[in-house]
Amino acid sequence: MKFSSIAFSLLLLAGCTTGRLEYMTPEGETKFACEVEYTWKPSVDKYAVEYILSYCAKQAAEKGNTVIRRELLELDLSIPKPPKGKQWSFELAKSLHEQEKINDKQYGYIVAHLDLGHDKS
Repeated sequence: MKFSSIAFSLLLLAGCTTGRLEYMTPEGETKFACEVEYTWKPSVDKYAVEYILSYCAKQAAEKGNTVIRRELLELDLSIPKPPKGKQWSFELAKSLHEQEKINDKQYGYIVAHLDLGHDKS
């Protein structure tokens, strides 16, 4: 019984992609923000996490903070344009990914873009 509980817990962890932003304030205080977790498909989830952490990192830097993972500031967060006459939705992105018309990174970025409500701006 105990072994099956441990195995189940490990399976849950294996299917989970997480991240959080670490930065330092101008006063030298270490802070954490933007804890994010995706639990669907690790090959796509890692890009959704990357997108959100990069977005948060850029926001933190604009406010004068020093981002610890500086590479997050260099990422291009652009997403592909949706097919003519359509808007991005989770369903459209999933469909195009299944048809291999967008790759894992593009799909992850689109999911995060939608989750952050950037399609509304």
